Amino acid sequence: MAKLGWRIVPLIVLLLSAAQARAHPEGHGPITSEKAVQIARTVTADLAESDGGLGFGKLAPSWTQLPSEASKVHLKEHDYFIVSIRNEAEKRTLFVLLSTSGEVYDANFTGNFPALKKDAASKKSD
Repeated sequence: MAKLGWRIVPLIVLLLSAAQARAHPEGHGPITSEKAVQIARTVTADLAESDGGLGFGKLAPSWTQLPSEASKVHLKEHDYFIVSIRNEAEKRTLFVLLSTSGEVYDANFTGNFPALKKDAASKKSD
């Protein structure tokens, strides 16, 4: 994932790093799908407490009270997960991109992460 060249605002790094540390305190080995969902839910709760600078502002408080069934692994690849968290009250789905070691990279409502496409293109040309 280091090749992705993420340019994250320091506030985002601080917010997402703190959430990741709380959700994945045991180290940096590969995580399970269940752990990826847990980390994404923690990040979502944090984004309901403060604006992470991701372009969508602070999430509504209802994002902290979602049933576990609202969260699932949307996509799992060799080096990353995309977890989807559906909020029926808001009629929106938040997508959280994280590495297989549990490091959170980004979150949005589209599920499209342009840096993943750039990384895939660079791998094809290698």
